[in-house]
Amino acid sequence: MTDDPFSLSLPEGWTVELDVDASVDDPRSQVVYESPDSRFRVTITEFSRGLTLYWWVDIFARAGGEWHRRESGVGDSFRDPEAVAAAAQDALDRLGGSLESELESFTND
Repeated sequence: MTDDPFSLSLPEGWTVELDVDASVDDPRSQVVYESPDSRFRVTITEFSRGLTLYWWVDIFARAGGEWHRRESGVGDSFRDPEAVAAAAQDALDRLGGSLESELESFTND
């Protein structure tokens, strides 16, 4: 298990991984939070424009062996790491509760 750079409180059984894909043209990295059954993911993507760092949060559900984006840009693009951490924590909390049942209907389609 990887150390979480945002120090979020993960629902029971969830994992966190860093996925760094940095190139000269498009430096970006992701923190991937995945449910224990590998059905849901919350990602925080970090990217830069000029000298400014930005983050955004997405929610994915796995269906048919592929990841499908279910909520894009939860909140907005963030420039404050505390704000993006709060948005990601909210997404994890919702997935740990009622949102999971709502998103489950998408995986059955």
